[in-house]
Amino acid sequence: MIYQGKTLPSLQSGVSHPDTVPVLRMTVVFHPDLARIGQYVDLCPWDVRQPERLPGAIVVGRLSPILSDGQPLGDPHISRQAFTAQPKAIDQPGAYPGLRVEVCGDADVRIGREQHSRLIADNERLEQGIAIRLGHAVVIILRRVDANTFGDYEGSGRLADYLPGASPAMQALRRQVAAVAPTPLPVLLLGESGVGKERAAGAVHALSQRATGALETINLAAVPEGLAAAELFGSVRGGFTGATARDGAFRRANGGTLFLDEIADAPLAVQVQLLRALEQGEIQVVGGTVQRVDVRIIAATDQDLSHASGFREALRNRIAGFTLTLPPLRERPEDVAPQALAMLLSEVDLPEAVHPEQSQEQPMVAAKWARFFFAAAHREWPGNARELRHALAAVACDEPSVTPLVTPTPRDKVDPSGASPSDEDLLRVYAAQGYEVSATAALLGLSRPALYRRLQAHPDCRLVEDLTDEQIERAISRAESVREAAMDLRVSIHALRPRLRRLGRE
Repeated sequence: MIYQGKTLPSLQSGVSHPDTVPVLRMTVVFHPDLARIGQYVDLCPWDVRQPERLPGAIVVGRLSPILSDGQPLGDPHISRQAFTAQPKAIDQPGAYPGLRVEVCGDADVRIGREQHSRLIADNERLEQGIAIRLGHAVVIILRRVDANTFGDYEGSGRLADYLPGASPAMQALRRQVAAVAPTPLPVLLLGESGVGKERAAGAVHALSQRATGALETINLAAVPEGLAAAELFGSVRGGFTGATARDGAFRRANGGTLFLDEIADAPLAVQVQLLRALEQGEIQVVGGTVQRVDVRIIAATDQDLSHASGFREALRNRIAGFTLTLPPLRERPEDVAPQALAMLLSEVDLPEAVHPEQSQEQPMVAAKWARFFFAAAHREWPGNARELRHALAAVACDEPSVTPLVTPTPRDKVDPSGASPSDEDLLRVYAAQGYEVSATAALLGLSRPALYRRLQAHPDCRLVEDLTDEQIERAISRAESVREAAMDLRVSIHALRPRLRRLGRE
């Protein structure tokens, strides 16, 4: 049947059902009740197409507004009327409104980095977020966000253990991980150093059909080109000069997942070997036979993988079945506290007396952490999670400054003459950065492969792959934490964890 009537309008899926809608969001950054951290409320729409929907002054205080967990801020030290937030329309076509934030009367409120009692913010400031401290113990952020209209998905609780955070960007990332994890697709993780690519790889594996298999990690920047084939595919005793029998990463990951970290740093010859293994589904054991392997590949890099960069396009196509981009911490200030709390549970040891869990019983502890996260909201965090980890370590030793230890100081900056750092400087910076290769390389102005070569050649340095299982077992047995064991072994805690998992010690 042919329709003869008036032409009907076409469905406009991108307009009628937008994926995101701009809103002014208030998110709890710190609260003495740690369960409240990450709760939020959308105060009003922030759509330039509908300026008439902008409300008048919005009053924020102890009893209003109601947050996503069905409760107000509730802290007794917050005034009933703490501050007002009033949208200000801007008489420019297509311009987002500004925002006037003002303390009510003599309420104990500090607004922004300068701790003003009144602030008028433009769109750029609202995109970055305005941190506000209420009383001595509660910190919130006001921010214009493109909120996902569907929010987080119902099963995000398990993923939040791997990818903690309350920002829309982290909610979207968890949804993407949940969608791709059950598929057989290879996954490419992109993002700056320290954004959590290893955690994302763990999340993909944990939610996959291979979760009962091994998750094997190999850092390709740390693999010498001459040993790459043996490290990846294994070898038999006598397969080459000095060769011992070993399984190799592909065989250890058989039936599970292989995480190829820092894949952009893989030498060209290694790229060729990887491509052959991925295309044929089989590996050539050095000195041995060809073997079939069944592995899912997750790769990660913070560098360019384009053809212009020298990376093989065919290999990129093989590993990028689905690409996940992890945003830097500076673009999601709401996630600083959830990430910090996750670190305090597993990676950073704090004395019980100053642990955030004491905040409800100890007002001084709550005040200490509120000041920390209020200051943290104004940092750029160029080192992302690694820099945050150092800042937490500074708190653990009661360092009054929250300036992360990874921030370059004049002593640590690269020699302007371009001279290579001395062995003494290399050792000092390497130890100061907790034996983290990426952070050390950044401070010394070296590429990671160049730093790995320096470390391998230095008699007083060693990498995790240089350690025997017995050395690791002894260190773990006498240490009170994984971090203490890593420092005792003088290796990165992140490099040590895969070995511990392989030994069944984590």
